[in-house]
Amino acid sequence: MAAPKIMTSSLREIAERAADFSSFAKNIYVTRANPVSFVHFVTNRCNARCDFCFIDFDDPTTRAGELTLDEIDRLSRTLGANLKNVNLTGGEPFARKDLIDIARLYFRNTNIESIFITTNGSLPDRIERFIADIRAEFPDRKLIFSFSIDALGEKHDEIRKLKGLFENCLKSFRITRQSGDNVFGNISITVSADNCAEAVDTYDALVGEYGVDAMTAVIVRDAGIYKTPEPVKRDIQTAYAEVTRRIVRDMRSGRLVGYNADTLQGRLMNRKNEIMYDLIKAMYLAPGFISQCYAGSLFGIMAHNGDVYPCEILDRPLGNVRDWNFDWMALWRGAAAQDARQWIHDTKCHCTYECAWSFNILANYRYLPRMAAAGLKTGL
Repeated sequence: MAAPKIMTSSLREIAERAADFSSFAKNIYVTRANPVSFVHFVTNRCNARCDFCFIDFDDPTTRAGELTLDEIDRLSRTLGANLKNVNLTGGEPFARKDLIDIARLYFRNTNIESIFITTNGSLPDRIERFIADIRAEFPDRKLIFSFSIDALGEKHDEIRKLKGLFENCLKSFRITRQSGDNVFGNISITVSADNCAEAVDTYDALVGEYGVDAMTAVIVRDAGIYKTPEPVKRDIQTAYAEVTRRIVRDMRSGRLVGYNADTLQGRLMNRKNEIMYDLIKAMYLAPGFISQCYAGSLFGIMAHNGDVYPCEILDRPLGNVRDWNFDWMALWRGAAAQDARQWIHDTKCHCTYECAWSFNILANYRYLPRMAAAGLKTGL
């Protein structure tokens, strides 16, 4: 007797998922040949002017040559079967009025499960419309937003040089938190020379007075045109250590929800962040090699003009997608990319870049015991 169609369909789906996971795991832990995530700087345009930004807005060529929708369409069809996530950033990504169309192309043309958007939150109306349109067309895909708040009220506006930014960012965050399943909002505090004296108080106020229930922290890094003043580095590290200690404490107590602790993916993200905080605290004042970096292997970035790099720290271009007929995987396997991967390995390249550390942790056996606890419902 033939198996019922529903059962056959379910078995086929299980088999397909198992095959997909097997391919993904082999790529993560064995071959490390294909990107599982990449950051697309969709624009260098921005309505803010943060002191610690690495973009040189005084350079007239900074904003030139943005990839068009047609070019992104062609590129997105070549990103490989192991890609799971795309991070759209800038600049301010919502400065591009066609950001909805860019997201559509990535969801339509790839196997990604989620899009992560890093934004200053200054344009809540565009963010609300973006969520509504993408959810209507791709209800099963995830949208993850990271908003930046570094101080309270006018001090935040002063740091990022944009009036009304604090209130608009909170409004944008609340829009995401009210958007239902598969939409997640998080507020990230960048600990820098501008706010290290009040970073802990800012965190306490956001969680206690403003009702923010999802927070992470990053530490300012030297990149592009920005260099951290040496005299304040210890103060920055001290503030970062205390803010991240409180984040972990509040995650464990349930005061913060983190990246949806009801799902395995969310628990893995939360556990990864906890490990990452410990590593970055140790590295910031005493830079040194801790474990292998997989930038250029499992992870890469693409600038607004199509230039591809292993990460946003290393000024070692792998090529430009326009010169490779928009074939990402061909570029990824090219001589420049292979040389960069070998250089990263041989020199034991290291830094505090959080996006790279996410994959350095997930893909390294030494962190598996701590990550394994995230598989337990009660484990953090």
